[in-house]
Amino acid sequence: MNESSYASRLTAAGVVAVSIGNFLVAFDASSVNVALPSITASLQASPAEQQWFLDAYTIPLCVFLLTAGVAGDRFGVARVYRVSTAVFAVASLLCALPMSGWQLIAARVLQGASASFMLPMTLSILTKGIPDLTRRARAIGGWGVVGGVAIATAPLAGGLITQFVGWRWLFLVNIPVCVFALVLIRGFRDPVAAPERRFTVLPQLLFCLALTFLAGSLIEGAHSSFANPVVVAALVGFAVALGALALTQAKATTPLVPRALFTHRPYLLVILSGGLYQIGSYGSLLVLALFLQQEHGLNAEQAGYAALPCCVAWLCGNLLASRVTPGVRRRIILTATLIGGVGGASVAVLSVTGSLGATLAATALIGVPSGLLASLLSAEAMHLCPPEISGAASGLLNTSRQVGMTIAIAVLGGLGFAYQLLVPMLVVAGAFLLVGVSCLSAFALRGDHGRADAPKQPVTADGSR
Repeated sequence: MNESSYASRLTAAGVVAVSIGNFLVAFDASSVNVALPSITASLQASPAEQQWFLDAYTIPLCVFLLTAGVAGDRFGVARVYRVSTAVFAVASLLCALPMSGWQLIAARVLQGASASFMLPMTLSILTKGIPDLTRRARAIGGWGVVGGVAIATAPLAGGLITQFVGWRWLFLVNIPVCVFALVLIRGFRDPVAAPERRFTVLPQLLFCLALTFLAGSLIEGAHSSFANPVVVAALVGFAVALGALALTQAKATTPLVPRALFTHRPYLLVILSGGLYQIGSYGSLLVLALFLQQEHGLNAEQAGYAALPCCVAWLCGNLLASRVTPGVRRRIILTATLIGGVGGASVAVLSVTGSLGATLAATALIGVPSGLLASLLSAEAMHLCPPEISGAASGLLNTSRQVGMTIAIAVLGGLGFAYQLLVPMLVVAGAFLLVGVSCLSAFALRGDHGRADAPKQPVTADGSR
């Protein structure tokens, strides 16, 4: 059967099913932020463990994304999505049961690993199942809106759930939602794109070690000292693992990332911007949740309400993004990065010189561009990637974003508030501006609306021509 025959099977219910996957991954990354003080008190966890409650989810979410791309190309994206969604439901149950900090961390690792297979499949299913570019752009816009709804509602929903029924229900609510998604997607099938692609254990292990060492060094360094022998050893471990990963991938016949993507400079620059975007967008929500509870003494419910200006603005940005056409997408992306930079700087200054109300109102200037960029960067990256390896390309896109989230948790979560939000929000502002620089460079290289740097010859599974 050809691709279009399979595309006709992706009904509206199928689009809803993959959008649910996007919602769950984003919701569980963000809703826990506002519940951190309650979880920490309930499990008698340390400040470092508090950050690991987040990074235990984001590190495996990041590490296995590239393997997920290989799995999608080899076994079919619909099959991988169904299996990973079922595992996510089981992991969510385990997250609701722990009696100690490390038990929750272990359960979050499994939840993050399953999420890493869910997330890239959502975009790949839309890409494979909807060949018409206009309809696909509309569907990806809707996918982005759902992700925006998850992020916009996560602080308030997480705060209300934590305050009235307990933090464990943040995870239990995932189970019926996963079942609903599995019912909706049951009829979709897709052809296997690259059955010859193989899994490579060593590069995956090295990537996991590198990211874990990096996050560990940043978290522990913030809570002790970067001169601490443990932190120094972690930084050395990161450098060794990263170097070994680069060496093995240079010699590999079937690399984790097809080599064709590394020769496509505009795509790589947009991928880089995805990681920087996540530092600014997710980092701002994390910092805001901690700041409101640790510095102003708000409970989880109150912190959720206080975050509404940013979250509602985020949702508005997502809704606007769904109406952006491919012809103006690049201009909107660049404008959004400027607004995000101004917003981060405004919040930083107002937190020191103004009232809390003015500071919270200014967070809307972060929310709107965050909502816009969430789906626009994804749409631009998937438009640029070679369609023959969309699974791996989607995996790389999401890997970049999750690396950014991991760094945001490790760095921004440990900066503290000695000068209110001045330091963390200036980091957020800088991240948005760097997104703009990266995208501007990509658009300059691209030159037009075509795939200027895309491979001119067919691409094989390993990325050769």
